[in-house]
Amino acid sequence: MNGYFRISSTATSTNLELFAPKDGGTPVKTGEVISYLTGKGIQYDPGSLGKAIDAAVTKDNTVTLNMTPSAPVSESSEITISPDKMQAVIRLFSAGVGGTNLDESDIRNDLASKGVKFGLKDDVIADIVANPRYCEDILIAEGKAPGESEDGYIEYLFNTDKKTRPTMLEDGSVDFFHLNVLQAVAEGQEIAKLHPSSKGSDGTALDGSIVRSRDPKDVKFKYGANMHVSDDGTSLISEVNGNVTLVGDQVFVNNSLTFEEVSTSTGNIDFDGSVVISGNIDTNFEVRVKGDVTVNGVIEGAYVEAGGNIIVARGVNGMGKAVLKAGGNIIAKYLENVNATAGGYIQAEAIMHSTVSATGDIIVDGRKGVLSGGHATAGGMIEVKNLGSEMANDTIVEVGLSPAIKREIADLRNQAAEKQKTLDQIMPVLNNMAMKVRAGAALTDEQKKYVSQLMTVQKTTDEELASVMVKLAELENVYNVDTPAEVRVKGTVYPGARVCISDVSMSVKTPAKYCKFVKLRGDVKLTAYE
Repeated sequence: MNGYFRISSTATSTNLELFAPKDGGTPVKTGEVISYLTGKGIQYDPGSLGKAIDAAVTKDNTVTLNMTPSAPVSESSEITISPDKMQAVIRLFSAGVGGTNLDESDIRNDLASKGVKFGLKDDVIADIVANPRYCEDILIAEGKAPGESEDGYIEYLFNTDKKTRPTMLEDGSVDFFHLNVLQAVAEGQEIAKLHPSSKGSDGTALDGSIVRSRDPKDVKFKYGANMHVSDDGTSLISEVNGNVTLVGDQVFVNNSLTFEEVSTSTGNIDFDGSVVISGNIDTNFEVRVKGDVTVNGVIEGAYVEAGGNIIVARGVNGMGKAVLKAGGNIIAKYLENVNATAGGYIQAEAIMHSTVSATGDIIVDGRKGVLSGGHATAGGMIEVKNLGSEMANDTIVEVGLSPAIKREIADLRNQAAEKQKTLDQIMPVLNNMAMKVRAGAALTDEQKKYVSQLMTVQKTTDEELASVMVKLAELENVYNVDTPAEVRVKGTVYPGARVCISDVSMSVKTPAKYCKFVKLRGDVKLTAYE
């Protein structure tokens, strides 16, 4: 039970009886007592009052407020309505000795005067009349919350994970016949299912007004050729045998085109589906497809863009001109003098003198497993057999947060710092005012108004800071769990290599074997490979 207070009067004085809390309750609050006495027009000595309230934390106490007897004070209440008009809280203040108590009609009239027409808790009203609990917030009325609406969503009945890895042979090379990145689909097969949205029931606020439930988000299939939607609109069905891919939120089923090579005999290729090229893609030619590009030969200084994966059996000799852009993964025997960007991961047996970037991981493994020269950037981790070379050529590898996430985290940290700065300016003023009251100083009306304003700002800023910190923690937690920012070296890392993790970096000065680079206490550290 919370601590509480009540007015008592003798023939020569007005007194305040203070009751200590019980069973873990909250002690009487100085501000609440002062506000109550001020509202009743009762004079008091601030010094004596402050000391008495301090003493009432552990034991009952009585303090003389003034030497003029007062009339009996009746029981009173304070009702607070939440901003969303869904909850009403009552706080009771004890009648003075000889004063009258509230009855049910008094409380109901007070609620009505606040506009409360719906959701009254009759059992609570009856209980607090029979068994009053003072200086305690009691939920006395509650609106009916609206039902939860459910957004529509699409369930894809094929593997959409861009992190699926190709099969590795015993000798460490990639098995290009079992890549695990192509999803076969048969004619008539259901490839996606639409789950429609549903709207929750409306609620009712305390004033009887309707609280509308959230409008759910509807979804619809987005798809290319070779598919149709079932008559009931809930199934997406393939019309051909082919390969199914998800690019962004759009489904493609492609029955691939096959070319012997891309050269003067074919010209550039621009196709909505997937292509398989038996030979090479020559220098200066372009291949742009919405599906996958599979090249069984070599890509020279060409431009290749795919909405899905780019798979190169023999590798890419870019001559400083080749550009690869894949919405999915890039898998190649080797990448040399190439600019390559993947929405998924990049995997090769060697990457040399290239600029490569992957939203996911970069894996350089196999017989050679060397990443040497150039700049490699991964949203996840980078794992190689050998990093750099004995020639100490400049090799930069970078892992960690994407620029967009970095900016979002930086913005949240700036917001948190500004709000903390505001609190640091407010709290000394509030603490100083509290000390004055405890020392017996009386606050002027202007000072009381100023303190009230500061307390409002403090409460709002505390809530905003808590919200920002929750968002920041969620972002940092997702990053720490889902995207391990580290560089793993199974073989040797050579001088000339520079490892960047988020906002810190380390230049390798001496060779090291079987090691791992991680961010530890604000620096990049070289640790043992686990």
